[in-house]
Amino acid sequence: MHKPALSSYQYEKFGWAGIQLDIPTTWELSGLSGDEKTGYLRLDDADMPRLELKWAHTRRKKPDLHATLDEYFKLIRKTYKKGSELSFRRNVNLIKEQDFFEGRTVLGFSWKGSIRANGLIFHAGKRITIVQVMGRLKENWRPTVGRIFQSIADRGDAPLTLWSAYGLKLGVPKAYKLERQKLLSGYLLFTFVAKPMRFQGAIRLAKQVGNRLQKTNGSVGNTDFSSSAKGRLSIERYGPAEVLLGDYKGAPNPLEAWFRAKYAKAIRGYGFEVTSHTDSEDERLTLIGEQTRLYDGVPLTPVLMLDKLSKRTTLVFHLWRCKHSNRIYVIQSIGYADAQSTAQQVAQSIECHEK
Repeated sequence: MHKPALSSYQYEKFGWAGIQLDIPTTWELSGLSGDEKTGYLRLDDADMPRLELKWAHTRRKKPDLHATLDEYFKLIRKTYKKGSELSFRRNVNLIKEQDFFEGRTVLGFSWKGSIRANGLIFHAGKRITIVQVMGRLKENWRPTVGRIFQSIADRGDAPLTLWSAYGLKLGVPKAYKLERQKLLSGYLLFTFVAKPMRFQGAIRLAKQVGNRLQKTNGSVGNTDFSSSAKGRLSIERYGPAEVLLGDYKGAPNPLEAWFRAKYAKAIRGYGFEVTSHTDSEDERLTLIGEQTRLYDGVPLTPVLMLDKLSKRTTLVFHLWRCKHSNRIYVIQSIGYADAQSTAQQVAQSIECHEK
């Protein structure tokens, strides 16, 4: 069976943990570990591993990249087939354009066994990144290697961080850090968390008032304001939509009926305003609600002051059914002031089907 050359593939933008690069559209995420500070991921095609990416936070202004590369070579020897001959090279010139080196310390390398790999290790800002592309010995892969390496960028300071997995691409405000992910064939989940600084004074006052109430009124104990100190954001993709909505065909709005059943626990204690609209044949719903507080009925002056200082927690859901891809997307945002704009911003960054 004839296999297309790497150079003939189409490309798309891939992003993870602030790192972006162009990859062939046939490569998919196959391995993942760590977090935004230190982590690892691997991309495979139908035949073999194609790209490995490692990143780590560093406090050193001039880290020893050669020492880091030595450790990486040791790891390759350890994980490679025993008895196979491996040859390594460093100081390999893989990038011709000088603009690539601005703000970066870069070291190129390569190795060869039964397969071969070209790679870069570079230091920029507070992060060391290693990227290597793997191929068969007789594969014409220079155009692909050049395309990938030239495109790689550390976008940690960009307003939105790009996250990609299995055709889902989303932009998330950089204040939100990835907490966990679940990547399954019929379900994707990204959960992010952010700690807004603007309300830290109000949160401290909330804790003080809560402690007073706990001492004077046992029924108002266990007042926990720590969870509301965090802005939370989750993005979910379900499929196939036709199967999921099959039990709700008789409802006036099957999508809303499915949502209220699926998220009954999450929306408990909130009163929602529901807006329904269509956008390019995609049915969309927006639900905005505010949570009631335990001390709403307590007539204490400090509590009234607190209510003015700190806004009530807002929970926003933005969901839609994409008829082209037969999937359901659910964005959930909870916070003080930015929940609605955050949910809308993330929703606008997602292209659920080709236009």
